[in-house]
Amino acid sequence: MSNKNYILNLLNMEDKNINFSENFIENRKINNKRVIVVIGYLQNNFDNCPVCGSVNNNTIIKNGTKKSLIKIPKISELESYLELKKQKYKCKNCNKIFVSKTTIVNYRCHISNNTKYAIINYAKEMVTNLFISKQLNISNMTVQRTIDTIYNTDKLYKNYLPEAICIDEFTAFKKIMAFNICDAKTGKTIDLELDRTITNLEKYFSYYSLTARKKVKFVVMDMYKPYIGLINKMFPNTKIIIDRFHIVQLLTRSLNKTRIRVMKKDKLNYRKFKRYKNLLFKPRQELNFSYWNKYLFFKNLMTEVDAVDYLLKQNKELEKTYNAYQSLLYAIQRNDYELLEKIIKEENEEISDYMQTSIKTLREFKEYIKNTLEQPYSNGVMERNNNTCKLIKRIAFGYRNFKNFKAKILIITNIFRKKKGVLSLLNVYEPNIFNFLWVEKNYGI
Repeated sequence: MSNKNYILNLLNMEDKNINFSENFIENRKINNKRVIVVIGYLQNNFDNCPVCGSVNNNTIIKNGTKKSLIKIPKISELESYLELKKQKYKCKNCNKIFVSKTTIVNYRCHISNNTKYAIINYAKEMVTNLFISKQLNISNMTVQRTIDTIYNTDKLYKNYLPEAICIDEFTAFKKIMAFNICDAKTGKTIDLELDRTITNLEKYFSYYSLTARKKVKFVVMDMYKPYIGLINKMFPNTKIIIDRFHIVQLLTRSLNKTRIRVMKKDKLNYRKFKRYKNLLFKPRQELNFSYWNKYLFFKNLMTEVDAVDYLLKQNKELEKTYNAYQSLLYAIQRNDYELLEKIIKEENEEISDYMQTSIKTLREFKEYIKNTLEQPYSNGVMERNNNTCKLIKRIAFGYRNFKNFKAKILIITNIFRKKKGVLSLLNVYEPNIFNFLWVEKNYGI
């Protein structure tokens, strides 16, 4: 292998038209910084004039050179440049002058495609654009423009939706909630919408084709009535699944409110109700009944079961509410809808009004809770997705532009979207890391 090929491999470049002299590398000072400058010479062989198209019968002659200083990724943690001397040519037929072209950098650009590839690799991590710009010795705007060329956040791929989706919202800006849609199987973000009002969401989902909306069989969500009406209207073949976490959370809050009310009235056992509240929320079958321990505020040794039973004996309403809570929790954990339906149908006036309200809510949503217990989907992937969005916002100390925020979320969740001219640019380097085949298969692009 020649020295030229070794140098090209070292710099991760594939343009064979670039040649290097014997002293091809120099140490210079640019902006009072020591940098590495690689010197190369670019020369193309033209069979035809690119301007008039005439055949080159010694009519295309050399006409001087043009220097370009191109930013490339760091070498040994030193800022690096490629000083490229481009051969200029003149066509005798049309008297036009043109310059040799290369694939390592775009036309009239001084930032190499390798640097842009490095921007995307950095952007996939939980770092800010300012950090990327400092690492690669480029401006913050260059980082954002490169991300924008990968993602067209305004374009909606309206011909495809997965079989199961999750919907939820999170705080994008102060007092402004963003609507988040993700794949229930993979947890990948499908899209984000800043306005979560029902009118806007109806307009948003209407952009999807009816065929795409009919393919959606399951939608996982919380118990928010306006969204239920929206889903039933926009997705004709869909079964709504209420996330089981929100069901358990509803019951837990009811029991906790009952505990607080009892605790405030019982000054003698106030500290016991406060300290051992988590034992009340724990499934009964998971409580330890064989390990004796010294519990604070209790005189004698006892097990977890003993501590819970003592608290329940202090108030009959709390005991009945606790029993109802444990029965419902048991049915949900075992996906036993018949048992759950039987429990919520029973009228029990001895339980607290908080738990009665929660059971009334379960009756109202029992059709969707049945789907919850029959299907394996949950909003766990959505909660993880929302946490990622919040972490991105916190690391960047907030975003003022929702498009930039959305692009950052999409690039971290690894759903790459094609934009005209980008695919050919990136194929030169390592296209496997950009999941275009997945997008083509699933989004039908």
